[in-house]
Amino acid sequence: MGSKGSATGETKRVRHTKVEKGRSRIRRCARQAFSGVIPFLITCIVLGWASAASAKKGVYDWAFVRLDYARRDKVQTLEKFCDRIHNLARQAARDKSVVGCFDVNLQYAAMVEKGGVPEVLSETVEKMRENFNRYYIEKYFSFYDILFVDREGRVFYTLRKESDINQNLVRGNPVSGPLAECLRGEPREEAFVDFHDYGPSSKPAAFFVEPIHKDGTLLGWVILQCAVNKVNTLFAWEENLGQTGETFLVNRNGFMLTESNFDGDSTILKKRLDDRNIQAKFSEGQGHRVVTDYRGCTALTSFEVVHFLGTHWLVVAKVDRDEIVTQHYINHRTYYADQLLASLRGASVPSLRRLQGFSMDGLRVDMDEFLKANKGESLYTIGIATCTGLLVAYPGRFAYLAHVSTRDRVYGAGDTNLLGQVVKQVKSFDIRPCEKRRIVFVAVANHLDSLLAVVDKLVAEGFLLSQIRVSYNPGAASAAVRYDYQEELFAVGWRMDGVLNGFHLMEDTLNVGEVVEGIIYKEEKES
Repeated sequence: MGSKGSATGETKRVRHTKVEKGRSRIRRCARQAFSGVIPFLITCIVLGWASAASAKKGVYDWAFVRLDYARRDKVQTLEKFCDRIHNLARQAARDKSVVGCFDVNLQYAAMVEKGGVPEVLSETVEKMRENFNRYYIEKYFSFYDILFVDREGRVFYTLRKESDINQNLVRGNPVSGPLAECLRGEPREEAFVDFHDYGPSSKPAAFFVEPIHKDGTLLGWVILQCAVNKVNTLFAWEENLGQTGETFLVNRNGFMLTESNFDGDSTILKKRLDDRNIQAKFSEGQGHRVVTDYRGCTALTSFEVVHFLGTHWLVVAKVDRDEIVTQHYINHRTYYADQLLASLRGASVPSLRRLQGFSMDGLRVDMDEFLKANKGESLYTIGIATCTGLLVAYPGRFAYLAHVSTRDRVYGAGDTNLLGQVVKQVKSFDIRPCEKRRIVFVAVANHLDSLLAVVDKLVAEGFLLSQIRVSYNPGAASAAVRYDYQEELFAVGWRMDGVLNGFHLMEDTLNVGEVVEGIIYKEEKES
């Protein structure tokens, strides 16, 4: 009996142990499963918030994100360049070859001033200078020039031997400006002079001023000259910002230190930006602003202040708001094309004007034809009914007027392609790429049958919606158009029931870019 009871008790213990082990495994699996669920749920929640946040971003928000990337890239590139060139300048000040050449040239200059320098010594010094020039090319070619200046401010040697050689930068050369001001203070430690117009080089330059001491006495300075072209290269065309985007550098006084992508003339230290805009950005340090830029265009900007050796610069990345609207239209063309037509159909027709003494005169454009005026002529066409009148103008310089019939490509036919011909002519012969924004397009019709084809063609050619205007009067039987590009006089005469009822001027036309922008704004406000 005892053996049997003992065996039974042992069996129960084994069963109990197995049950407990089973329960432990279940609890362990549950903990593992639960520990995996929590991060999963958190990830889902975070992604949900991120998706919600992304969904709330509007058209301009995404544009600012793109600008931020471009701005940060330029800031990092500029800081790396400045650190590298700064380290090179400090290296030069400690370089025994540079300091030795400075010392020999300083003593030689003093001997020349006193007179009676042996020819052998002159030949030896000249040979040393040749060797130093090769050393400069090998080690310090990042600098445009190296100037050796004594304590009085006299340039006793330079590599390029420009007009500053043997000149006194402190007393006798007012064109040296900020560099002279720096040297007047006899800097005992390294100094940096920001980019300014430096007369002897006929180009803007910045300078690292490195003091040279001997036995505790200040002998003068090795001055390393930086050409502004080095910095300008860092801010070359930014492909990811579209056709109107650019990045540039501005100094504390609001002058551009890099070239504009849209100005044919140099802008470095010549183009001064709006002081209210620039000083506000310097005060804020970093951020976003919508501004009227130096071309008079509304632009989105991302900016950041960069500090370097006591100098403050502003890095700006910008893009025109009109391009953002145009690109958004292109990306969602089907939807916004329908919305554009609906908005135009729903818009009220401006009141017709009376023009005293107005007459149709100048170069007459017939149906299926376009003409150009660029010698003071005006252009006109009549009888626009099922057709479309198209004006392509550079105010003050030239204009084209086309009378497009239903046989044209903008109507889906193939007999003519007047708009394509005019655009090709303008882009190939009449303007430079940087002048594209100055072209104005106006479509005139009592219908909207050809408008979308016109818009599609122009945006495909790189023009913006804001450059396209519409003169639309569905209640009219026909229209006549006259344009004088010199006077910038545009007039559309609308006829109803065979009678001229009145005129619309350029200010009565609808800007396609503004219409689409209004649609976008309404949608974002309602979302």
